[in-house]
Formats: sequence, structure tokens, C-alpha cells
Amino acid sequence: MAKIFLLKIWWWFPGWLQAVASRIIRPLFQVFAAAVIFDRDGGILLVKLTYQRQHPWGLPGGSLEYGETPEEGIRREVREETGWEIEIEKLLCVKTWAPDRVGLYYLCRIVDGEFQPSDEVSEFGYFGLKDLPDVRPLDVELIEQIYEQAEHELA
Repeated sequence: MAKIFLLKIWWWFPGWLQAVASRIIRPLFQVFAAAVIFDRDGGILLVKLTYQRQHPWGLPGGSLEYGETPEEGIRREVREETGWEIEIEKLLCVKTWAPDRVGLYYLCRIVDGEFQPSDEVSEFGYFGLKDLPDVRPLDVELIEQIYEQAEHELA
């Protein structure tokens, strides 16, 4: 119940306040893992986040818990957010932002389950580069890099 309340008020926080609150909650640095999933037509899976007012669409995933491996974390995050079980195929890329954020992007595929909206994710879709929904400008560049990397990996 507290999580739902916190997600709802987080949505109203301006970006600078989200950054300050994140620093208080996770004071050292943040490591997160994201699942990169493509459909048969080459569309990339994006989810719509309930707590993100501006640019609500992004890759499924989230921060690692203490003592959790990135692989455990991405499986947990995708399961919590969508209801799907995934298989990790390989690490595609590592991205850093500022000195305190590290993102690990894994090529994955859905192996079981049905989409179930959650407290964090309301919907999903597969999108091509030319028809991306409202994602953060930094994420557009990242998605372009992922497409380029994935083409080499999947070719």
C-alpha cells in the first residue's frame, strides 16, 4: 500500500526533486538493469510507467537490490512490472550517466506469462525507431544505439 502511495506522489515531483529523493534513498550510486526485447518485426518493447509524468515510456527494468546480481534483478523487475518470465540471452551494453548511475542492458526474450499491469507499469507496446512513443530524449539516443548493437548481435 505504501508503495502505491509513493509511486503516485513521485509522479508529481519535478525532475530535480526526484533526483534529490533518489540520492537520499540510494546515497552511493545506482545500478540498474533493463531488458531489451524485440518482436518478430524488429520492434522494441517499451513499457508505460505510471509514476513518470513526463516521457513515461521506457525499457522494462529497474534498480538492483542489495546483494542481487544484475541477472536476478532484471528477471525480478520484469516479473514485478509485467508478469512475464524472461530468458537473458546476453549483455548488450553498459551505459553510465554522471558519476553515480550505471545501466546494464540485456538482450532478453519472453518465455512465459501474460502481461499484467502493475503499480509501476500500465501498458506496453512494440515500437520501431520511427514511431517511438514519448520517451526521454536521452533514451531515444540509447534506443538507437541498442538497435545498432542488436543488429550486429542478431545478424
